[in-house]
Amino acid sequence: MPAGARMGPRPERQGEAGAMLQQMGGGRAGVHGQGYSRLYNQQRYPYQSPHQQVDPNISKMKLIPPNRWGISGQQLLELADQVVDQFTGSEENPNVYDVVNKLIKPLCKAANVSYSVLLNPKGLKCSTFVTHAWCESFLAFVDDIRDHFSDFETRVFWICFTANPQTWSPEELKDLLGPSALQSPFAIAIQQCDTFLVVRNTTRNMYTRLWCVTELVLVHAYGDSAIEVIGKMPPRAKECGPDIGLHATCSVPEDIAMLRATIGMTGLDAN
Repeated sequence: MPAGARMGPRPERQGEAGAMLQQMGGGRAGVHGQGYSRLYNQQRYPYQSPHQQVDPNISKMKLIPPNRWGISGQQLLELADQVVDQFTGSEENPNVYDVVNKLIKPLCKAANVSYSVLLNPKGLKCSTFVTHAWCESFLAFVDDIRDHFSDFETRVFWICFTANPQTWSPEELKDLLGPSALQSPFAIAIQQCDTFLVVRNTTRNMYTRLWCVTELVLVHAYGDSAIEVIGKMPPRAKECGPDIGLHATCSVPEDIAMLRATIGMTGLDAN
């Protein structure tokens, strides 16, 4: 599928995203995952009960629904400006890992919340879920999204590195994600966003990253989003190797079994 293509609501094996599911053996699954996310909301987030006495020690992240952990296009541009200033005089083309470690974590350390919540203490309701790989050029990532949407500055995006708290310990993040990705903020945001945006990059086939595979499976299984694909692919990316699908990896080894189990629970076969 060419960059910038739009696939329409709930595509069935169309274009590149659908071809990926075909390779993963995919058919449509049932709707049991929606129940997981509703249960997650009710049991883990006190905002679901407005008359409930809220523990003052509870994290602000758990007082805001995950689908409101959004960042506007204008705020993303302002972050890009900070990145340019931070790396001025450097020959480095920062990727998302660089931006998170050198900019987002220091900015969020005191408040101990995500970058999106730091900017928007009451949250911003997301319309577009963005799936991508952190190894990409951050500035190219922002440019690709900006060029794709005519309403970019006012559109609100759910982007993992701004939505999730980057200063939390592994134990805190594990608790936030829950025992299954079906219970995670990712799944809640995917179900409630209107658009699922795939942002490819020229560095790496994003479907060698297990979180990207899981997000694609979740939107096909449970989402009502229109899937849109932008960005250029790396050389030879169409020559699918053995390290995609269930054989993909992620940065946290402990997540691998959980994500593979989640894919299995959707009814889609990624072998």
